[in-house]
Amino acid sequence: MTKRFLCLLLVAMIALSLPVIATAETTEPVEITAVLQINPEVVLEGNPILAYIEEHLGIRLRIEAPPLSSYGDRVKMLVSTGDMPDLVHYGADIAAKEWAEDGLLLDLTDLIDQYPNMAANHSKEQLGDCDLLGTGRIYGLPRANSYDKWGFLINKKWLDKVGKQAPETVEEFIDVCRAFTLEDPDGNGQADTFGASFGANQTSMDSGLWHLRNDFLSMAYSISSWHHGMPDADGSAKLRALKTGYPAYLQLMRSLYEEGIIDREFVTHKADEPVEKFAQGRIGIVGASESNFTGNVLEKYSLNAADYLFCKPLVLTKGDKPQYAMPPSAWMAYYVNAKSENADAVMRLLDWADSEEGFVMMQMGLAGLHYNEYDIETRTVDRTPEQEQARQKVTSNMFAFANAYKGMQALMGGSTPEMIAKWQIEATAADKATTKVYIPFTKMLDKIGVEFPDEVQTLNSLEVRYVTGEVPFEELEAYAYGDYKEKTAAIAQEFADFMAAHPARYED
Repeated sequence: MTKRFLCLLLVAMIALSLPVIATAETTEPVEITAVLQINPEVVLEGNPILAYIEEHLGIRLRIEAPPLSSYGDRVKMLVSTGDMPDLVHYGADIAAKEWAEDGLLLDLTDLIDQYPNMAANHSKEQLGDCDLLGTGRIYGLPRANSYDKWGFLINKKWLDKVGKQAPETVEEFIDVCRAFTLEDPDGNGQADTFGASFGANQTSMDSGLWHLRNDFLSMAYSISSWHHGMPDADGSAKLRALKTGYPAYLQLMRSLYEEGIIDREFVTHKADEPVEKFAQGRIGIVGASESNFTGNVLEKYSLNAADYLFCKPLVLTKGDKPQYAMPPSAWMAYYVNAKSENADAVMRLLDWADSEEGFVMMQMGLAGLHYNEYDIETRTVDRTPEQEQARQKVTSNMFAFANAYKGMQALMGGSTPEMIAKWQIEATAADKATTKVYIPFTKMLDKIGVEFPDEVQTLNSLEVRYVTGEVPFEELEAYAYGDYKEKTAAIAQEFADFMAAHPARYED
């Protein structure tokens, strides 16, 4: 075999390989149909993020975005008529449960670990939201959301005026509330201030006594206002009204109300009234979110950040470490059609969205076009107003497939370097000083408000009437341990059995 022959053979082999390479480069992208909940400002036609997904992931998204007012009805109609697209965004409710029972949803249980970003960006508790049948099988991917803890903001100028330190225990809290009410902390010579105020009225299982803004106080009694899966002080699972600390917490609220060292109007508050009173200098302490106390309170009301301090939840005994319920958080879920021929492409898309690149792009847009720099470690962005306006036309928090990356939102801490620095210092200190109690979704408790609305309303009414001095505690206690306990016994047992199989996870 001559050298010339070998050269010709090599050229021929290369030539034969060229069509294969050309074919690979021109392969059509996989087309995925999807129904997604997207705010109307986002323009899908010519969207550069969708173009990036098509070019780099080989996935062409065909999106239907129904009006937000009729979104749920549209999804249910498509699924029920057999026209379910490859991917839908919908809640983990009774309809989704029925879809899973009918075999319409792809079982993702054994697939999730094959997609590393997806697996890393969802906790076990979050994935449990899509255990629709209670069998441990996962039928959807919850939209990852951030974890949050609630502590409280306190007026530092008032503390200096009355010569107190920020409280760490319930007893110290009472002492500070008394001083804030009686010692004229604002120096105007009038008796017009109160120590603290609490959250707004709620519905279903909640009254004005139970609100996230109250968690900084109620958690000292192992009671989380909304997150009902928080274990009792002895580690057992009980309904809130039957918990060990329930009497003591309500008796504390009664004594604070009776003495007049808290804002008595809290039982009828709506929306942000307690925060508004805090901003107006009428109260000295208000519950606040660890993740956004800067933006939602200090910046929103143009307060001087140096005059306020964010603090961790209270405890009963000095030196104890406070605990806070960390319920799984999800903004609905993504469901894959069990009959889809493009299931792998759908999973690759969701996996990319849970990666750092996908999260940043879907939340912030394209670098250079919609922002100058983004620091994922500090969750801060450098962008112009014009860039932000442009971003709102191509993506949004609602459009993004993940609302959090590694448990944190895209932007946190505030809009100025000074505010962000304050948030980092105080939020980090509170986080380190608090034991996080991760609890699973406890969906069976939602049935109480649906199946026993009269009993829930009666209990709520008795709680408020006791705190305001209209009924004795014995009447409230008799009802809680009588009719309420008896009628909710089956759900309480289901709750206890579930928590025994899915115990809370403690993390310092």
